[in-house]
Amino acid sequence: MYVLDSNILIGHLNGNNSIKDWIKERITTDSLCISTISKIELLSFPGLGENNLYETEKFMNLFREINIFGDIVSLSADLKRNSNLSLPDAIILATAISRRMTLVTNDKMLTKKAKNLVEILSL
Repeated sequence: MYVLDSNILIGHLNGNNSIKDWIKERITTDSLCISTISKIELLSFPGLGENNLYETEKFMNLFREINIFGDIVSLSADLKRNSNLSLPDAIILATAISRRMTLVTNDKMLTKKAKNLVEILSL
């Protein structure tokens, strides 16, 4: 099972073929999840027109959304306080840790800070 970082979703929407292929291969066989914060990040992009907004929402509906509550909230706060991560990165990392999922990210800083906390896959 995987939690996709926002940069993976953005890479797919921007046409990154390796990301598109990886998601396509797993969309029906593996559990691909996103955090609510990733959904917020994608939907809040400046200049996202009505057509793109619809397509982005349709794309995100392909994934199981993991809401931010309970242990994710507590762990996010701890990670933010102690790891100097951005709040979205702390939430996404906390989601992966709390659900014992592999974090899929291309964020080198996040990978460095998370490597001892969770399994990571870079595309």
